[in-house]
Amino acid sequence: MQNIEIVIKKNENKVFPFVWINSDEEEVVIDARLVGEGARLSIIGIFVGADQKHITFNTNIVHEAKNTYSRTTLRGVFKDHSVFSNDGLVRINKGAKGADGFFDSKVLLFDDAKGRSVPSLEIDENELKAGHASTVGRPDAEQIFYLRSRGLSEEEAEKLIVSGFFTPILKQFSKDKQLQLSKRIEEML
Repeated sequence: MQNIEIVIKKNENKVFPFVWINSDEEEVVIDARLVGEGARLSIIGIFVGADQKHITFNTNIVHEAKNTYSRTTLRGVFKDHSVFSNDGLVRINKGAKGADGFFDSKVLLFDDAKGRSVPSLEIDENELKAGHASTVGRPDAEQIFYLRSRGLSEEEAEKLIVSGFFTPILKQFSKDKQLQLSKRIEEML
């Protein structure tokens, strides 16, 4: 198990990218505290699992000061018998007026893969913005049918869907890192 603790002080801005591509790491917990006014945190997670791999990735983001900002954005694709599990908490403490926290997780499953993503909000303040979104599901059969009717094999159709699925999150990385990650993801699929 890997525990990662992050503390963001006044007016600090941290971006924490996390890439898990069929790794041996099985459980990761990120505990982040935004302790100073104007603290900003972005967690960007990319997950690709195959075979029998399991990953549990939990995030606990706590807004403790005024005008703090957090974004957790996770994208995962799992195939074979792999499993993804996620609990994402955004907590806004009393006194954290003007806080802005959002958790977003999207997981795409193929074959017999399983996934779960549970976002949570705990709010003890009134003047804030907070939200969450989470989806776990299989690719749309109509999309695959449409792409296959245009001459693509099922494998090519799935690769195209996965490529489009990861594009918004990959755009947050440098061009070199985008190419490197795209290549690793394609090799896994």
